[in-house]
Amino acid sequence: MTNTPGEVPTGVPRTLRAGLGLWVALGVFLLLRATISWADLGAMRDRLVEASGLLPGEAERMARDLLVANTVLAVVLAAGYAGLGWLVLRRHSWARIAVSALAVAHVLLLLLSGAWSASNLIVLVLAALAWACFWRRETSEWLAGDR
Repeated sequence: MTNTPGEVPTGVPRTLRAGLGLWVALGVFLLLRATISWADLGAMRDRLVEASGLLPGEAERMARDLLVANTVLAVVLAAGYAGLGWLVLRRHSWARIAVSALAVAHVLLLLLSGAWSASNLIVLVLAALAWACFWRRETSEWLAGDR
């Protein structure tokens, strides 16, 4: 069966749909977490002043820089997860490898940061479940099927 550009192929396995939903949920969670962290700017500034002895102005700049970097990273990861997931849904099998590599890099970044939190655990669980759905036999067979 041939599909026109922009059309989603038919017969998409449930595991692939579930995986796509999980990648999107992970992206939304990252964006939500980044947005909420901006509400904590004042507390972050105060912690930096107390912990490192920075002047309040310097601490404010450093806190803003950290939050901007965190927000940019969240946007890039969310776009990557959703975009690559969509490309897998469009039967671009290379995108499954790319989204897996993105998830591995993300998880390694979390593990190397040494920051263990409930929110990081949620990220790990969502990424692992989405990855597992995308690499199930049904998904592989569907991706290798007629185009």
